[in-house]
Amino acid sequence: MLGLVALIATASAAQARETAIDPGTPVNGMIVVQGIERDADVSLFTPFCDPIVTRPGSETRTCGLLPPWSKRIFIGYGSWAVSKKRLDALWSKLSWALWIDGRRVNLSQFGSSDRWIPSLREANGQRVLLREWAIILVGAKGRHSIRYSAHLPRRVHSTTWKFTVAAR
Repeated sequence: MLGLVALIATASAAQARETAIDPGTPVNGMIVVQGIERDADVSLFTPFCDPIVTRPGSETRTCGLLPPWSKRIFIGYGSWAVSKKRLDALWSKLSWALWIDGRRVNLSQFGSSDRWIPSLREANGQRVLLREWAIILVGAKGRHSIRYSAHLPRRVHSTTWKFTVAAR
């Protein structure tokens, strides 16, 4: 009987690790919530991590140290285009996935938001519309990683960003 209880407890722990992250889910001491960039203290991608991915394939990047006062970290990522029409066309072709500290995120539960960027070097300085997933990490401490994968027909961009929040 004791062996059966241990087996059930082990299976339940494994299942909990494999359950997709929804808004409000705790992950390694932080809470993953829905939110846009202006709702956060800091954005992971500006200036701490390089967000520009131009080549298909997999890569891992290490980000700069986030300050200890980073209580709400925006980790939304996405795509941009010079018009809403072009962005809608691109977004409809993409299939996105996100993992936080190795756990898959249920992206459809978080949604996305659009915001205009006044000038983007990668767009020859043009104004662009950025669509990004609406995700914030609350209370992150120490080391973490996020991995976004964007699938297009015959192309996959999969990038892992490793980051550390400085001790308070």
